[in-house]
Amino acid sequence: MAPAAEIVQKRKRQSALVMDEWLAEFIKRTILKLPFSETATILKTWGFLTESELQTFTLRYPKEVTATEVVRFCEARNATLDHAAALDLVFNHAYSNKKTWTVYQMSKRLESENDLFDASEFKLQFKKSIHAVSKNVTINFKEFGEALWIRIAWGTHNSRPNQYKATFAVYHSQTPYVFITGLGKACQPLMCQALVIASKYSQIQEMELKSRCLESLKDIVFKRFNQPFSSHHSKPHEKALTPNIVDPRVTYENMREKDRVYHLTCETFGEGPLPKLELASYKLETMFKADSAMSGNLTAVNEPFRCVVKFSSPHLLEAIRSLAPAGIAEAPISTLLSCIPHKARNSFKITEKRSMHPSSSQPTNV
Repeated sequence: MAPAAEIVQKRKRQSALVMDEWLAEFIKRTILKLPFSETATILKTWGFLTESELQTFTLRYPKEVTATEVVRFCEARNATLDHAAALDLVFNHAYSNKKTWTVYQMSKRLESENDLFDASEFKLQFKKSIHAVSKNVTINFKEFGEALWIRIAWGTHNSRPNQYKATFAVYHSQTPYVFITGLGKACQPLMCQALVIASKYSQIQEMELKSRCLESLKDIVFKRFNQPFSSHHSKPHEKALTPNIVDPRVTYENMREKDRVYHLTCETFGEGPLPKLELASYKLETMFKADSAMSGNLTAVNEPFRCVVKFSSPHLLEAIRSLAPAGIAEAPISTLLSCIPHKARNSFKITEKRSMHPSSSQPTNV
């Protein structure tokens, strides 16, 4: 029995060594993703290394040297997977714009004796819900201000969790909104179930709202962006727009039209900064209509004609707002474009109204 026990212990030591090597590689890769100038700031925010270790730590090129030194400190302090996951959370919080975020909205909050948000209870229920279905999943939490960040690495029965393709979710307590990135379709039901149970809602659905700018998504759903003023507020701004005529020989053509475009644009979009979105898509669906003599076989086709129109820009809403003042489009701008922040969506499906057999996806009327 003794030799067998020694073999078991040897295998355990070898397994631990492999895990340590993998963990070191994971930490090293995370450090390598950091901009060199921000490495010290991220490590300080991480909070795992002591102040004295950070003071003795020196940033050196190439970045592999710096990453190796961080790994050496982590090995000396017996860093675990939880510590590595915390570093990954800090990195993704600092550089959230490297991912595309999707907004989910929950509804029908369940009655509770205590409506105050209990972060500990939320974490417990979230983990319990997921681990009841899949044990091979790692879950980590970290609070950044009012936002609770959740990191989930999914595994299967035959493979350990993939730490390099984790799902991130950001939840603000006392709100029905969750911002998620990196969620595969196979894991979506389990993730959504865990969220509604932990937050004490009964339903959750994916909104047609996506962006790489997480803060802009929050501005839209929380109504924190600048609201347009109504038309009766436009007159006080007229003097500010009209330039002073220094030389009486100089005339300003189309000044009245420029005033009109300016005020219509302000009434539609407001004057302050707009949330940052990069894309808006419109799925168009229509049936062919014509006289039977001219239509040929087209009217016999039951399938509608479909196409997708996409607008993209580094800052789409600002680009749309500038169209009319630049003379590229007529004012006011079509509500199909201007309604994006108010309807909290940047993906639309536009179909014909069908009175007898409505489509499962309702027509978009804006």
